[in-house]
Amino acid sequence: MLRDKMTAKRGRKKALTQKLLAKNGPEDGFVKGSVVRLRMQNFVTYDECEVIPGPHLNMIVGPNGTGKSSIVCALCLGLAGQTSLLGRGKEVGEYVKHGASRAVVEIELFNTSGPNYVIRREIYRKGNRSEFTLNGKSSTTAKVKETVTQLNIQINNLCQFLPQDMVVEFAKMSPVELLENTEKAVGTPELYNNHQRLKNCRNEEKLLERGLKETEDSLKVQSQRNGRLEADVKRFRQRQLHLNKIDLLEKKRAWVEYDNRRVQYLHTKEKKTQLETQVRTARSKSNPLEGKRRALDEKIKELDEKMRQLTRQCRTVANKATAKHEKLNDMNSDLQEVQDEVKEQKQQEVKRKKKVQNWKQLVVGWQRELDDMPPDEDLKPLLDANAAQNRKIIQEVRQIQNEYAEIKQNRDTLKREKTDIEKRLKALNDLRDQRLRSIRQSFKDTYNAVMWLRDNRGKFSQTIHEPIILTINVHNPTYTKFFEHVIPLNDRLAFICENADDMETFVKEVRDKQGIRVNAAKSPNVPVGQFHPNIPIENIRRWGFSSYLLALCDAPDAVLAYLCKQHRLHNVPVGSNDTERMVERVIEESGLSKFYTTDTCYTVKQSRYGNRNKSAQSIPVPDAKLLAASADVKLKRELEARQQEIEAELKEGDRRNQELQGREKELRAEDNKLKESKRELLQRRDRRKTFTQNIKAKQDAINLSEESALNLEEAEKKAKQKIQQILNKKVNIIKDYKNLIQECSDLCKSKVELTMEYAYHVSKKRAMESEIRESTAHLQLLEDELKALSNQVRVAREEAKQLLKQAQQRTGSTEPSDKLKKFFAPFPSSLEELDTWIHTERAHADCSFETDERVVKEFEDRKREIEQLTEEVEGKRRRLVQHKEEIQTLKVTWQNELVELLSSINSKFSTFFTKLGCAGEVSLDYANQEDFDKYGVKIRVKFRNSDELRDLTSHYQSGGERSVSTILYLMALQELNKCPFRVVDEINQGMDTNNERKVFEFVVSTACRENTSQYFLITPKLLPDLKYSPKMKVLCVYNGHWMLPYKDWDLNKFCRIRKELEA
Repeated sequence: MLRDKMTAKRGRKKALTQKLLAKNGPEDGFVKGSVVRLRMQNFVTYDECEVIPGPHLNMIVGPNGTGKSSIVCALCLGLAGQTSLLGRGKEVGEYVKHGASRAVVEIELFNTSGPNYVIRREIYRKGNRSEFTLNGKSSTTAKVKETVTQLNIQINNLCQFLPQDMVVEFAKMSPVELLENTEKAVGTPELYNNHQRLKNCRNEEKLLERGLKETEDSLKVQSQRNGRLEADVKRFRQRQLHLNKIDLLEKKRAWVEYDNRRVQYLHTKEKKTQLETQVRTARSKSNPLEGKRRALDEKIKELDEKMRQLTRQCRTVANKATAKHEKLNDMNSDLQEVQDEVKEQKQQEVKRKKKVQNWKQLVVGWQRELDDMPPDEDLKPLLDANAAQNRKIIQEVRQIQNEYAEIKQNRDTLKREKTDIEKRLKALNDLRDQRLRSIRQSFKDTYNAVMWLRDNRGKFSQTIHEPIILTINVHNPTYTKFFEHVIPLNDRLAFICENADDMETFVKEVRDKQGIRVNAAKSPNVPVGQFHPNIPIENIRRWGFSSYLLALCDAPDAVLAYLCKQHRLHNVPVGSNDTERMVERVIEESGLSKFYTTDTCYTVKQSRYGNRNKSAQSIPVPDAKLLAASADVKLKRELEARQQEIEAELKEGDRRNQELQGREKELRAEDNKLKESKRELLQRRDRRKTFTQNIKAKQDAINLSEESALNLEEAEKKAKQKIQQILNKKVNIIKDYKNLIQECSDLCKSKVELTMEYAYHVSKKRAMESEIRESTAHLQLLEDELKALSNQVRVAREEAKQLLKQAQQRTGSTEPSDKLKKFFAPFPSSLEELDTWIHTERAHADCSFETDERVVKEFEDRKREIEQLTEEVEGKRRRLVQHKEEIQTLKVTWQNELVELLSSINSKFSTFFTKLGCAGEVSLDYANQEDFDKYGVKIRVKFRNSDELRDLTSHYQSGGERSVSTILYLMALQELNKCPFRVVDEINQGMDTNNERKVFEFVVSTACRENTSQYFLITPKLLPDLKYSPKMKVLCVYNGHWMLPYKDWDLNKFCRIRKELEA
């Protein structure tokens, strides 16, 4: 039976969906690519939901947090968009609902020429992966993107798809970006393609101009070079005559040089024979001295060994004496300890006697007050009378209490439970308390110090800030890991003091007196406003940096100043994935010493020497722990549900209690008076008992102190015995020390005697070595001279052979021919004269300037090259003229269409602003007509009569003004209807009510016309009494713990119940 009911419900739901889809058929205004149906399962906040939009304006309304923006996310991700377009989760797996492993997004797009397109994306949390199906068949991301592009759906175009919090990004778009997005959104495909072709053609034109100039420059250089070579060729032959004469002179010089070297060789050889005889005589005199020197070496070695042995004995005895001396020092320390112990016992006894005397005086005072008190019997009649009156009142109110006691008890219980829930909710919502709980679990001492400081802030003249982990607030949770990485744990747990005296007091109170181990630091005297980055953030944005760490957090000024001083938060920027890709350029060019990318910390160092090379160290940044405390969402929902139940029960109990509280209030007033009187009587009676107990306790303490008194005479006697024992041991050690010193002295005397004998033999050895050195030096001198002569003989022989060989090679024969001798006859026969003649001829040749034989060949080759370059220049000039004509033709076509498009947009945009009582215009912006890559769209607006038209930027206009400008520009684009649907999420945030109402009317009138594209407008609220169109559709988003699953909805049943209630 239950299964039949569920089947019936599903059938009714399917029939309703088909009915809605049939109603929104092509005749109702759907265009190709419009969203017909969107289904989500386990996606962000939805368990399961199906959205059926209309063909025109779709208003999606609901409170914050119900899941309006989740619909936008589903459209983006379902159509293969990137998560970066949404500004939410970085990974696609983060969009899977908490507790689920897989999410499903299914989008049905209208098709005018066949079955609708159905795109389905399954997202898996594990591995952040996705699977696509297209029209029921498995597909790839590229195929889905291709289909979406064919339908002219541009998810990444802010002119078509504007998610929440991207209004500022729209205003940040440069004029160039805005023009391209506008062309793609509402222009014809040829318009955008022609723009791209013009940019490419302009680049090609620059290349042609550069190539022509390079060829012309090359032609000019080659012509100039040939002009310079012409004179060199003429001087070539004149110089050649001088070189031929130099060749003959050098040939004769080679033979003359050989004859001179052969004569020198014979003279040196005769001198060598005489020196060999002198060397043999010197060797016979030097040999006997070596035997005497060896004998002295043996004697010196023997004496040296004896000296080493005595040295070792002296060292051993000296070590023993040192050990005895150290024992004497230890005994002196023991003696001092015994004396200090006796002195300390005497001081303790004096303190004990003084404390006992104070206690006795206190007991006497208490006893005196006790004697002056009246007896207990006088108070009994008064207490009895009070009790009788109290019983009478209790009997009177018992009937009333019995009536509402149960209600009151239940009410008190509920209030306590409510208070406890509120505290627990507050604790869950308070990030600071969450972190404090983490500190309590992991750092007990730091937690105890925080609790103590909160109870004792009045002890300090200036503020002592709680640990940095509790005071710092990071704007974006994504960046918490960078702060946890850059700030060491000791500093994250440190208390920051603004005053040095306060820090000393705090450390003394917490660390010294309570034994709590904490860290404390003094903040610098420099205001945080004086910490400026060394490099402005604008200079490094091109590498993907968004801001420095200091701009990403909030904390007290003293804490921020300390972090800037110690950890340079104002000089550590945070980058993106772009920074990671360009990290090598960042290290070399940015001048930064430390920076972060998405997951890595880079530290850059520069050498102080040589080429001052840079080196970088990269460290992965782990996820935050202490700074990443998060609330228990499940527990929070349970507590909120229970809180609502308690509120309902309390209201019911309060209604009944109000009827009984009047009379009870009067009786309680009388009862309070009796209780106050009774309390005063009991205090008087109990005071005597308290004094008696105090006297007894203090007397027991006095007796215990007297029993624990020290016997100073016995202590002094034991101390004297210990001192005598120490002195006896000390005398024995001194005797041993004296004997060791005497033994060491005797060994040293023996060592001195050996040293003197050693010095005598060493001196004798030195004298003999001097004699040997003189003899050896004389011998060595002769041998060196002989060796030098031998080398001279060998060198002279080799040189003569080499010179003969060179002379033969120059003349090409073993000796000069008769013809050559005839040529040699006019020339001189000495080397000096030959060198002079050669020098003179070479000077004549040098004056003629040396020209390479290849110069003539180079001259002719270059002449032919000049002719080729001339033809090439003419050809390039013709191609450039033809290319410029093509650009001009394409430019006219593109500009005419673009001007017409922007004129239409400007007309609509200006009209919308005029209706608002403001002014606005859209115009084409460019500096140079030929720089097609710098063409842009300029939006100028004016919201006050006293202002002038100003460019729309993210800096000048307010958030509401930017929202109005953005929505009106999108409305102007809506008129041109080039894309199947547009999405705008919470664009009305920050608008005043007047502008919001007018903008809403513009949206309705524009989006609900015939032949316009589908429009999604997401907003958390709507103004009252707005004008609606029959063609628009309002989708209300409800979400919560008690929502009925959409599959179980029975609209017919809901309508029937409504009719019954109205009847």
